[in-house]
Amino acid sequence: MSALAIHVCDDWLSCQLSDLDAVHDARAAISGQHIWQEVVAGLDSIAVQFDPAQITPDKAENALREQLLKPRTKMVMPPEPITIPVCYDAELAPDRDWIAERLGLSTEALIDWHSNLRFTVAMLGFMPGFAYLQCPEDVPDIGRLSKPRQNVKAGSIGLIGDQSCIYSFSSPGGWPIIGRTPVRLFDPEKLEPALLSANQLVSFQAISRAEFDATAEEQGQ
Repeated sequence: MSALAIHVCDDWLSCQLSDLDAVHDARAAISGQHIWQEVVAGLDSIAVQFDPAQITPDKAENALREQLLKPRTKMVMPPEPITIPVCYDAELAPDRDWIAERLGLSTEALIDWHSNLRFTVAMLGFMPGFAYLQCPEDVPDIGRLSKPRQNVKAGSIGLIGDQSCIYSFSSPGGWPIIGRTPVRLFDPEKLEPALLSANQLVSFQAISRAEFDATAEEQGQ
């Protein structure tokens, strides 16, 4: 990282990194630093926003470089693992049967297979609380839909292969949908609005349609 290249654009700094592990390390290195108004982690880059009224771009760049290159003596623990309930009912999982066919599985086997996978949150993006997930296991490539949907419901879980996602709000989208969770992914009234955070371990637990409806009603979904 000695040849760290930092790009300056107005009140933002961005830095290309080698891989997702390096991004998580960089995010840990600069988290809690009050100089940054916002920290945005990508799959292979990190960006920070600063206040030009408080610090010049040159000083901000030097500060970021120093923070990223400084050896860390204290390990930063990842967020607590989380298990997310998922309903695989056909109405809530419009691509369930198609995905099962692509993978050569029955519907029951697909549900068992998916609920036993383990994921890590690679990053949040696209919209507040929207999580991109990465699976370390060898998951066959499924690909995106040939025609994106105009309305994918909040809580929908997309799967294209070893990458997955969870929609925090209803929106257009092109990911095949394998299930839906009734829990809220983003609540602006909470101190920590996003349910998930980068580098968090995620697993899924299959629930019935009745359990989905009851939880959704409790959470006002």
